[in-house]
Amino acid sequence: MPIFKPAPAIQNKLIFTSDNPTFTNKNLSVKEISKMLDFYTDVFSSETQLSKWYSSVYDSSALLYVPMQYAYDTQNNELINKFQKLFTYNTLLIVKKNSQADDLAKRTFYFTVSEYLRRSGIKGNAENTKMYDFIKSEVLYYWNKNPANIWDAESKKFYGVKQRIDYILSGNFNGNLSYYRAITDFELYVMGTGVSLLLIEKEAKQTITPDLVSIKDRFYQVLKKEVSIKDNKAWYLQPNIWRDHPDFQDVALEKSQSVNWDASHFSRMSAYLHLLKLNFQDDKIKYSYLGKLTTLLSNQLITNIAVYDSRSSIYTFNNYIDGNNSSFRSDIKDGKKGIQPSQNFEHIFIGWWKMLNTKEVDTMYERIENKFPYYAEQSAYITHDKGFFQEIVNLK
Repeated sequence: MPIFKPAPAIQNKLIFTSDNPTFTNKNLSVKEISKMLDFYTDVFSSETQLSKWYSSVYDSSALLYVPMQYAYDTQNNELINKFQKLFTYNTLLIVKKNSQADDLAKRTFYFTVSEYLRRSGIKGNAENTKMYDFIKSEVLYYWNKNPANIWDAESKKFYGVKQRIDYILSGNFNGNLSYYRAITDFELYVMGTGVSLLLIEKEAKQTITPDLVSIKDRFYQVLKKEVSIKDNKAWYLQPNIWRDHPDFQDVALEKSQSVNWDASHFSRMSAYLHLLKLNFQDDKIKYSYLGKLTTLLSNQLITNIAVYDSRSSIYTFNNYIDGNNSSFRSDIKDGKKGIQPSQNFEHIFIGWWKMLNTKEVDTMYERIENKFPYYAEQSAYITHDKGFFQEIVNLK
């Protein structure tokens, strides 16, 4: 791997350089992570198996992202070998053919597999090169040709994520409801995969694909033009953009507050910032700005989302990235309550926040590690795979 320049001293821990990985402790138990990899290897072994567990397309993408980063950061050969068995060209074909997993699930899967290819490398590896070509083809189709409207009532038809992103960045009217111009996971995963693929090309010293450069630059522009920084302590992507959306109708706001992203979905921004910083190592101004967003997001996590009680040594978790703790995804019309206050927290245990790679986040996870049995009791989801989530929390 190339030796990138050290990160500017914007905080008390250098980040995102190949000689200073996110994870360094090679002596941690990964027994349950290894079992999870075995499970998913079986699930993705055939179209028949995947049809029984089609939610695995989405779930595995989220659950295995951080273990994969740990495996390659620490060169854990046991885990690396299992990732190599799981992520194959045949796996990609099986996922693409599956009609039960929805389009967003497949976009998330391509992102995680692209990250596997970035970490394992494609140079001199025919299998990985085929996988890279496959994912790049999918991403470029999403970027340039695939119908890209998220809602039917948007003001015009978009073909390719690029068209929709450019229209949003132009500030043009896109329909009567605020969220018609929202940037969503459908765009973010495509752009995230694009910046991952671009790093693969740089690493392999291949001819750079212009569309991937375009994706990288658009992603940066999104984070410049659509971000609001508040009091130099926090930042919000398209604040108030969701105010008209049904999922957010019972968000209680104080005076001057906006409706912001929920914490779970926004946890993925930790990975996107990581990749963008790697892509902009040679641009001091852009790199510094991305570093600032990283620092502020780390601060938001430990002040707005994860609230620590020093008396009990326990965290409570707010549902939104600005500290709002209203219900999330309620359906008032149908009387559904959605996710109740302080219940949108499983994302903490999936671990993507670790990619922020700050001492403050490390401290949060160390405290959670010390009280893990308590947190496991608060969620049936965590209890079901308690050993796995315990190991995720412990990764450092």
